[in-house]
Amino acid sequence: METEYFTRFPNRYIQGDICSKFGISRKFYITYILIDRYRSYENYSWITIREVLEFYGYKTTKHKPKAFKEILDVLEYMINNKMIKVKQDLDTVGYDTGIKITIIPENFDYPDHFCKITSSQLNTIMMNDSSINNENLLMALLYILSYIGNRPRNPDNSEKMNHPENQPEAFWRSIDGMAKELSVAKNTILKCMDWLTQPVGNSKPLLVKRELGFVQVNPDEPPKTVPNIYVLNKEGYEQEIEWAIHKMMEIYNIKNITEENVYDGE
Repeated sequence: METEYFTRFPNRYIQGDICSKFGISRKFYITYILIDRYRSYENYSWITIREVLEFYGYKTTKHKPKAFKEILDVLEYMINNKMIKVKQDLDTVGYDTGIKITIIPENFDYPDHFCKITSSQLNTIMMNDSSINNENLLMALLYILSYIGNRPRNPDNSEKMNHPENQPEAFWRSIDGMAKELSVAKNTILKCMDWLTQPVGNSKPLLVKRELGFVQVNPDEPPKTVPNIYVLNKEGYEQEIEWAIHKMMEIYNIKNITEENVYDGE
Protein backbone atom coordinates (compact mmCIF):
# COMPACT_ATOMS: atom_id res chain seq x y z
CA MET A 1 0.00 0.00 0.00
CA GLU A 2 1.32 3.43 -0.96
CA THR A 3 2.41 5.58 1.95
CA GLU A 4 0.02 8.43 2.66
CA TYR A 5 1.61 11.83 3.10
CA PHE A 6 0.23 15.32 3.39
CA THR A 7 1.33 18.85 2.64
CA ARG A 8 0.50 21.77 4.89
CA PHE A 9 -0.58 24.35 2.33
CA PRO A 10 -0.65 28.01 3.49
CA ASN A 11 -4.16 29.47 3.41
CA ARG A 12 -2.92 32.93 2.40
CA TYR A 13 -2.16 31.65 -1.09
CA ILE A 14 -5.58 30.10 -1.67
CA GLN A 15 -8.07 32.39 0.11
CA GLY A 16 -8.09 34.94 -2.67
CA ASP A 17 -6.84 35.39 -6.22
CA ILE A 18 -3.16 34.43 -6.10
CA CYS A 19 -2.48 36.24 -9.37
CA SER A 20 -3.61 39.66 -8.17
CA LYS A 21 -2.46 39.26 -4.54
CA PHE A 22 1.03 37.91 -5.19
CA GLY A 23 1.66 38.39 -8.90
CA ILE A 24 2.22 34.68 -9.58
CA SER A 25 0.24 32.04 -11.43
CA ARG A 26 -1.75 29.18 -9.95
CA LYS A 27 1.16 26.93 -10.90
CA PHE A 28 2.29 27.82 -7.37
CA TYR A 29 -0.17 25.22 -5.98
CA ILE A 30 1.32 22.07 -7.49
CA THR A 31 4.89 23.42 -7.42
CA TYR A 32 4.67 24.01 -3.67
CA ILE A 33 3.09 20.60 -3.09
CA LEU A 34 5.68 18.73 -5.17
CA ILE A 35 8.59 20.49 -3.44
CA ASP A 36 7.16 19.39 -0.11
CA ARG A 37 6.38 15.90 -1.40
CA TYR A 38 10.03 15.17 -2.28
CA ARG A 39 11.41 16.89 0.78
CA SER A 40 14.14 15.09 2.74
CA TYR A 41 14.79 15.24 6.45
CA GLU A 42 17.63 17.63 5.63
CA ASN A 43 15.14 19.96 3.86
CA TYR A 44 16.40 19.25 0.34
CA SER A 45 14.06 18.60 -2.57
CA TRP A 46 14.42 17.81 -6.27
CA ILE A 47 11.84 18.56 -8.95
CA THR A 48 11.75 18.84 -12.72
CA ILE A 49 9.65 21.17 -14.83
CA ARG A 50 8.33 18.16 -16.75
CA GLU A 51 6.75 16.68 -13.64
CA VAL A 52 4.94 19.91 -12.86
CA LEU A 53 3.70 20.19 -16.45
CA GLU A 54 2.53 16.57 -16.46
CA PHE A 55 0.08 17.39 -13.67
CA TYR A 56 -1.65 19.71 -16.12
CA GLY A 57 -1.42 17.32 -19.04
CA TYR A 58 0.87 19.51 -21.12
CA LYS A 59 2.77 17.92 -23.98
CA THR A 60 6.45 18.75 -23.76
CA THR A 61 7.51 19.79 -27.24
CA LYS A 62 10.45 21.76 -28.60
CA HIS A 63 8.38 24.91 -28.26
CA LYS A 64 7.97 25.39 -24.52
CA PRO A 65 4.42 26.28 -23.39
CA LYS A 66 3.65 29.45 -21.48
CA ALA A 67 3.31 27.33 -18.36
CA PHE A 68 7.06 26.58 -18.46
CA LYS A 69 7.86 30.24 -17.82
CA GLU A 70 5.11 30.49 -15.21
CA ILE A 71 6.70 27.65 -13.21
CA LEU A 72 10.09 29.35 -13.36
CA ASP A 73 8.44 32.57 -12.16
CA VAL A 74 6.92 30.66 -9.23
CA LEU A 75 10.36 29.35 -8.26
CA GLU A 76 11.81 32.85 -8.56
CA TYR A 77 9.02 34.13 -6.29
CA MET A 78 9.87 31.49 -3.69
CA ILE A 79 13.56 32.37 -3.91
CA ASN A 80 12.90 36.12 -3.60
CA ASN A 81 10.67 35.52 -0.57
CA LYS A 82 13.32 33.31 1.02
CA MET A 83 11.10 30.22 1.02
CA ILE A 84 13.73 28.22 -0.89
CA LYS A 85 17.29 28.47 -2.19
CA VAL A 86 18.37 27.37 -5.67
CA LYS A 87 21.98 27.68 -6.78
CA GLN A 88 21.31 26.76 -10.42
CA ASP A 89 20.66 29.31 -13.13
CA LEU A 90 16.95 28.74 -13.77
CA ASP A 91 17.22 30.34 -17.21
CA THR A 92 19.26 27.33 -18.39
CA VAL A 93 17.04 24.50 -17.13
CA GLY A 94 15.14 22.24 -19.51
CA TYR A 95 12.19 19.91 -19.06
CA ASP A 96 14.21 17.19 -17.37
CA THR A 97 16.81 19.20 -15.51
CA GLY A 98 16.85 18.14 -11.89
CA ILE A 99 16.43 21.33 -9.87
CA LYS A 100 18.01 21.01 -6.45
CA ILE A 101 16.08 23.02 -3.89
CA THR A 102 17.01 23.87 -0.34
CA ILE A 103 13.89 24.55 1.69
CA ILE A 104 14.02 27.33 4.28
CA PRO A 105 11.57 25.95 6.89
CA GLU A 106 10.98 29.20 8.78
CA ASN A 107 9.57 30.79 5.61
CA PHE A 108 8.33 27.79 3.61
CA ASP A 109 6.39 26.17 6.46
CA TYR A 110 3.35 27.70 8.12
CA PRO A 111 2.83 26.86 11.82
CA ASP A 112 -0.81 27.91 11.61
CA HIS A 113 -3.38 29.11 9.08
CA PHE A 114 -2.80 26.18 6.73
CA CYS A 115 -4.81 23.30 5.33
CA LYS A 116 -3.72 19.72 4.73
CA ILE A 117 -3.92 18.06 1.33
CA THR A 118 -3.07 14.36 1.26
CA SER A 119 -1.38 12.28 -1.41
CA SER A 120 -4.56 10.29 -2.01
CA GLN A 121 -6.54 13.48 -2.60
CA LEU A 122 -3.93 14.72 -5.07
CA ASN A 123 -3.78 11.33 -6.80
CA THR A 124 -7.57 11.36 -7.22
CA ILE A 125 -7.37 14.74 -8.96
CA MET A 126 -4.63 13.38 -11.23
CA MET A 127 -7.05 10.65 -12.36
CA ASN A 128 -9.33 13.34 -13.74
CA ASP A 129 -10.27 12.79 -17.38
CA SER A 130 -13.05 15.36 -17.59
CA SER A 131 -13.03 18.68 -19.44
CA ILE A 132 -12.23 20.45 -16.17
CA ASN A 133 -8.52 21.15 -15.86
CA ASN A 134 -6.58 19.88 -12.86
CA GLU A 135 -5.50 23.36 -11.86
CA ASN A 136 -9.10 24.44 -11.22
CA LEU A 137 -9.88 21.23 -9.34
CA LEU A 138 -6.84 21.62 -7.12
CA MET A 139 -7.65 25.29 -6.53
CA ALA A 140 -11.24 24.49 -5.54
CA LEU A 141 -10.24 21.64 -3.23
CA LEU A 142 -7.54 23.69 -1.50
CA TYR A 143 -9.96 26.58 -1.03
CA ILE A 144 -12.54 24.29 0.58
CA LEU A 145 -9.91 22.59 2.75
CA SER A 146 -8.68 25.98 3.94
CA TYR A 147 -12.13 26.76 5.33
CA ILE A 148 -12.97 23.28 6.57
CA GLY A 149 -9.86 23.41 8.72
CA ASN A 150 -8.86 20.79 11.21
CA ARG A 151 -9.88 20.78 14.84
CA PRO A 152 -6.83 21.02 17.11
CA ARG A 153 -6.23 17.68 18.81
CA ASN A 154 -4.50 19.26 21.80
CA PRO A 155 -5.92 22.76 22.04
CA ASP A 156 -5.01 25.12 24.83
CA ASN A 157 -8.66 25.29 25.75
CA SER A 158 -9.52 21.73 26.74
CA GLU A 159 -13.18 22.69 27.00
CA LYS A 160 -13.28 23.28 23.24
CA MET A 161 -11.90 19.80 22.63
CA ASN A 162 -14.80 18.40 24.67
CA HIS A 163 -17.27 20.16 22.35
CA PRO A 164 -16.20 19.46 18.74
CA GLU A 165 -19.70 20.43 17.62
CA ASN A 166 -18.56 24.03 18.08
CA GLN A 167 -16.00 23.52 15.30
CA PRO A 168 -17.60 21.33 12.61
CA GLU A 169 -15.13 20.38 9.88
CA ALA A 170 -17.43 21.63 7.16
CA PHE A 171 -17.60 24.21 4.37
CA TRP A 172 -20.75 26.23 3.73
CA ARG A 173 -19.58 29.44 2.13
CA SER A 174 -21.44 31.01 -0.79
CA ILE A 175 -20.42 29.76 -4.23
CA ASP A 176 -20.89 33.29 -5.55
CA GLY A 177 -18.47 34.56 -2.92
CA MET A 178 -16.00 31.77 -3.66
CA ALA A 179 -16.03 32.55 -7.39
CA LYS A 180 -15.56 36.27 -6.73
CA GLU A 181 -12.73 35.74 -4.23
CA LEU A 182 -10.84 33.41 -6.58
CA SER A 183 -11.64 35.50 -9.70
CA VAL A 184 -13.03 32.42 -11.44
CA ALA A 185 -16.31 32.03 -13.30
CA LYS A 186 -19.13 30.70 -11.11
CA ASN A 187 -19.90 28.02 -13.68
CA THR A 188 -16.30 26.75 -13.40
CA ILE A 189 -16.59 26.58 -9.62
CA LEU A 190 -19.88 24.69 -9.87
CA LYS A 191 -18.32 22.14 -12.23
CA CYS A 192 -15.41 21.66 -9.84
CA MET A 193 -17.71 21.21 -6.87
CA ASP A 194 -19.77 18.66 -8.78
CA TRP A 195 -16.61 16.74 -9.77
CA LEU A 196 -15.30 16.72 -6.20
CA THR A 197 -18.52 15.11 -4.97
CA GLN A 198 -18.58 12.32 -7.57
CA PRO A 199 -16.70 8.98 -7.58
CA VAL A 200 -13.57 8.89 -9.76
CA GLY A 201 -12.73 5.44 -11.05
CA ASN A 202 -12.43 3.17 -8.03
CA SER A 203 -11.97 6.13 -5.69
CA LYS A 204 -14.82 7.45 -3.62
CA PRO A 205 -15.75 11.15 -3.87
CA LEU A 206 -13.36 13.51 -2.11
CA LEU A 207 -16.24 15.49 -0.62
CA VAL A 208 -19.77 14.79 0.57
CA LYS A 209 -22.41 17.41 -0.18
CA ARG A 210 -25.60 18.03 1.78
CA GLU A 211 -28.03 20.16 -0.15
CA LEU A 212 -30.24 22.27 2.06
CA GLY A 213 -33.35 24.23 1.25
CA PHE A 214 -34.56 27.44 2.75
CA VAL A 215 -34.76 29.30 6.02
CA GLN A 216 -37.60 31.54 7.11
CA VAL A 217 -35.73 34.16 9.10
CA ASN A 218 -38.51 36.75 9.07
CA PRO A 219 -42.16 35.67 8.56
CA ASP A 220 -42.78 38.90 6.67
CA GLU A 221 -40.00 38.21 4.14
CA PRO A 222 -39.50 35.51 1.47
CA PRO A 223 -37.47 32.45 2.58
CA LYS A 224 -33.71 32.65 2.08
CA THR A 225 -31.72 29.94 0.30
CA VAL A 226 -28.96 28.53 2.50
CA PRO A 227 -25.60 27.34 1.11
CA ASN A 228 -24.86 23.67 0.65
CA ILE A 229 -22.68 21.95 3.22
CA TYR A 230 -19.51 20.13 2.11
CA VAL A 231 -17.45 17.83 4.31
CA LEU A 232 -14.52 15.49 3.74
CA ASN A 233 -15.63 12.03 2.72
CA LYS A 234 -14.19 10.19 5.69
CA GLU A 235 -15.43 8.28 8.70
CA GLY A 236 -17.76 10.40 10.80
CA TYR A 237 -18.78 12.77 8.01
CA GLU A 238 -22.48 12.37 8.92
CA GLN A 239 -21.83 13.84 12.35
CA GLU A 240 -19.89 16.75 10.87
CA ILE A 241 -22.87 17.55 8.64
CA GLU A 242 -25.27 17.50 11.58
CA TRP A 243 -23.00 19.79 13.60
CA ALA A 244 -22.73 22.14 10.63
CA ILE A 245 -26.51 22.27 10.30
CA HIS A 246 -26.83 23.19 13.97
CA LYS A 247 -24.22 25.94 13.55
CA MET A 248 -26.14 27.33 10.58
CA MET A 249 -29.32 27.33 12.63
CA GLU A 250 -27.48 29.34 15.29
CA ILE A 251 -26.24 31.80 12.68
CA TYR A 252 -29.73 32.32 11.22
CA ASN A 253 -31.35 32.15 14.68
CA ILE A 254 -33.94 29.62 13.56
CA LYS A 255 -35.20 26.26 14.84
CA ASN A 256 -35.06 24.26 11.63
CA ILE A 257 -33.86 24.21 8.02
CA THR A 258 -35.96 22.71 5.24
CA GLU A 259 -33.76 20.06 3.61
CA GLU A 260 -34.21 19.25 -0.07
CA ASN A 261 -31.78 16.56 -1.15
CA VAL A 262 -29.09 14.45 0.43
CA TYR A 263 -25.97 13.12 -1.34
CA ASP A 264 -24.40 10.23 0.57
CA GLY A 265 -20.65 9.83 0.13
CA GLU A 266 -19.87 6.21 0.88
